[in-house]
Amino acid sequence: MSYEFNPESQVFEFPNPYKVQNLAIIISGTLMVLAGAATMVIVRDRIAHGLDARALAVVGISIGLLLFGIGLLARAFTRLRYFFGRNRPDNLAPLVGADQDGDSKIAGMLKETLRQNAITFREPKGPLNGLLYSWLPHLIFAPDVIQRTAQTQFYNFLALATTFVSFLLCWLVFGQGPANGWIGLGYGAFAFLQIMRPMVRQSGSATAPANVGTGSLIVLIVLAVLGPVILGVAASHLPDLQGLSINGVVLVALVCALIGCGVFGLALKNQLRPSPQTVGSARVTETLTMNAHPNKLIEELDRILMSRWYSRIPNRRYARRSPVVSGQQGQFGAEIFEETQPRPQPDRIATSVGHALSMPQFFWLTCLTGLAMIYLIAGTIATVLITRDILGGEPIATITAFAVSQMVVGMFCYGAAHVLWGRFDFVSELIWVNINGSFESAQVHVGNQLSGNVQTTKNVINTESMTMRVWVSEIDTVIFGKDAARQLIGMRGLQNIADELAAGLKGFGETLSMVVAPTTNQDFERAQKIGMMHEVIAGSKPNLPDERLTAASIASGTKSDIVTPGIAEDNCQKRNFCTHCGAGTDPDASYCGECGKPTALLICTEN
Repeated sequence: MSYEFNPESQVFEFPNPYKVQNLAIIISGTLMVLAGAATMVIVRDRIAHGLDARALAVVGISIGLLLFGIGLLARAFTRLRYFFGRNRPDNLAPLVGADQDGDSKIAGMLKETLRQNAITFREPKGPLNGLLYSWLPHLIFAPDVIQRTAQTQFYNFLALATTFVSFLLCWLVFGQGPANGWIGLGYGAFAFLQIMRPMVRQSGSATAPANVGTGSLIVLIVLAVLGPVILGVAASHLPDLQGLSINGVVLVALVCALIGCGVFGLALKNQLRPSPQTVGSARVTETLTMNAHPNKLIEELDRILMSRWYSRIPNRRYARRSPVVSGQQGQFGAEIFEETQPRPQPDRIATSVGHALSMPQFFWLTCLTGLAMIYLIAGTIATVLITRDILGGEPIATITAFAVSQMVVGMFCYGAAHVLWGRFDFVSELIWVNINGSFESAQVHVGNQLSGNVQTTKNVINTESMTMRVWVSEIDTVIFGKDAARQLIGMRGLQNIADELAAGLKGFGETLSMVVAPTTNQDFERAQKIGMMHEVIAGSKPNLPDERLTAASIASGTKSDIVTPGIAEDNCQKRNFCTHCGAGTDPDASYCGECGKPTALLICTEN
């Protein structure tokens, strides 16, 4: 990645979207590092008097706290500042090089989206997804990342809720028997897998669909109904745990996880938007007849689009097709498909905790992040108490289970909130110009071809009623993470820009000339001198009311200023006229007295 600084614009200096979450992670990580350092200081005196198993266990826990805390701090420090160069965010389709023709399948899909004037949304499948989308009907208009996360967390919520109900039933029925200790271990392990599953999915394939099918639903029902019975029957064949029970810890962990899922659902609901209410794209169709190569329109379109570059950043070209004209007649097609530089949408990122709490779309997300921080702090405090009990010889099973469960639930909440915090919204314009028509070759002669002094000839390409279509749409795109793929989520037609482009191209095509003629001042000056020499050679008679030739007379061609030496020598009066300013000079003078330039024209007039 490259970062390009432009002092004229700060539009690409992004505020950090993870600022609130970073603050919570830094607080949690700092407390873990301090707790790890404190336990090492405590066990240091114990090691000085002799190294035993308890001291080694405390040292291992201290190292674990340090690693966990430093890992959290490292995650936050890597997201303290965001730099976006002009190559960010990612392109919607493969780029086509400058002055090169090309296209791609993705670009074709985007053009079809403009043509159809609508965005295609993926239809959810499965019974649980049907239930989810009936509760949240606007979820179908959300980006794919949001939909996958919502499906996964919804399935996780149902699994945890089912596990919670089944756990309570099993505890009430078998909680007084030998199966009491195994109830907490069995349901705790199952709940741990359910909580860890979305985090493993998030760290793996980002495009993996949520497992919310019929098979998963059947498995949940079977476990909820038959789990207590199976565990009660198997408990008599399992070893006695001698009063060990973590049922209370499992109950607290399940409640905390369900609260986290509920808060995530509220945060997700506040970030969903209603269905788009605006027109997808603006389209203009024009017919144009001109006598010039169709590529002239593509060249003019390049100039027009260049004048519309955002912050002087070149547009992203996704497709280009130059017109191919060969033979005496035939058909041709041409197009250009570009996107302006995406720019961030304002007020879509929380800049502080107070700002986040004041915005509806970030309030519950901030609460979810706060819950994660509280759970991690509780787990850290419980871990410090574990080291105390180890050194004091107290049982640590219950407090260890509590510490592990709180840290797992805390990281589960952090992972769920991370997806929603990492959202970047952009706005840009898609511009597609398509030209199609037929052509015929012709040759044009201008001027008297028999006696005229000036004739021009030009081979032209004639196009009659060429069709020109222009699509322009302002699009909303979103990414989740700086290097993530960008997705189209909204579009609005820009009719005024489409009309302006179409009118500009049509006006340009209608003004193209098919006649070749001198155009510059230098062309006219040389033509005047050629005309003067032509009169000298042709022997025309002068008509000089005075001895001064003016530039106006030369340009207008109304005065015969040159006479050839066809007059008798005795009646000839020689004069020199400056070829630059037309002033008369002495015949023997080599330079003009008016402008100082050489006089090289000898003229005879009758006395």
